[in-house]
Amino acid sequence: MKNKVAIFLLLLIAMPAWAQEKLKIGVVDIQRVISESQAGKAAKDKFQTQVKKIEADLLREKQTVEKMKSDFEKKSALMNEEDRRNQEKEIQKRERGYVLGMRDSEQELRQREGEMTSEIFKGIVKIVGEMGKGEKFSVIFERSQVPYSDDAIDVTKKIIELYNSRAPAPGKATKGK
Repeated sequence: MKNKVAIFLLLLIAMPAWAQEKLKIGVVDIQRVISESQAGKAAKDKFQTQVKKIEADLLREKQTVEKMKSDFEKKSALMNEEDRRNQEKEIQKRERGYVLGMRDSEQELRQREGEMTSEIFKGIVKIVGEMGKGEKFSVIFERSQVPYSDDAIDVTKKIIELYNSRAPAPGKATKGK
């Protein structure tokens, strides 16, 4: 709702200027630019590599815990009470470590994804501003904020082309961790 009010006020304020010059409006799909640009694809590939590595580490830990449980079930009848309690504590400790590791990994991945997207987003916004000024657009809206727009005013493809031509080479578009 706030966005609609802001858009209305912006249009209301700009009305006197419209009488003097032709209004030129554009829309851009930022998510499409992120997903289809070279830097966006490189960031996605890098992120997927990180996800696979973390998933493999977590899978190994899960298998270790499951093996410990299986071995314990097989040998627990032969263990004395103290050894059985120690083994149970060790299994619980490893299981908690696995669960905490999973949560930490999810949080870390969300943070990394946000950082990668944020960096690309800043570059896109800069390109949109430059193109808007250079081609004398009155305003360029983000597509998700506009209920309807004609495809003729969509500048997404042009933004992708400009971004690809100016963005750092894939692999250098995001900060490495």
